[in-house]
Amino acid sequence: MSTNIRITRICDFCLQEFTAKTTKTKYCSHKCNSRGYKAAVRNQKIETSNIETIKVINADLEKIKLREFLNITQASTLFGISRRTIYRLIDRGHLNIAKFGTRTVIKKCDLEAFFAVPIIEQTLQPVQAFPGIANCYTISQAQSEFNISPAALYHLIHRHGILKYSIGKFTYVPKTDLDIIFNAVQI
Repeated sequence: MSTNIRITRICDFCLQEFTAKTTKTKYCSHKCNSRGYKAAVRNQKIETSNIETIKVINADLEKIKLREFLNITQASTLFGISRRTIYRLIDRGHLNIAKFGTRTVIKKCDLEAFFAVPIIEQTLQPVQAFPGIANCYTISQAQSEFNISPAALYHLIHRHGILKYSIGKFTYVPKTDLDIIFNAVQI
């Protein structure tokens, strides 16, 4: 069964436009088809090789993770640090070791305890309520009121930790805070 359809396609290998006779045609020529196939096979081989390499590396790590006592090389592999760093930690007295002849062994729980990051609980400070528009200056009002440049006002607000409130298109600063700062400066 023959049809007279002609479809404009783009070759998957050379990315050139060509006219195909079927809707499943991917390549413009036999040459591009062969090169595309070889590239796909090559990429598949590379991907398979990379997966095997990752499996070998992870197998070693899994064996190390199961051990309770580690030598220096295993500890450096497990924690991703150099052997010299582990020796420095031992010399400084941060890690306890055991010697079996010439072999140095470290307890894995000691290493984990040394590298454990302490959890610091953050206490949330209550946010000061908005004092109201009548009790605030806009930034432009504060600049004209105290005859100060925008950059100097910004640095002053930032240095003293004054809260700013953005409502709509205006930014408000409490009058009491700015009055205290500028009265203190005038004294």
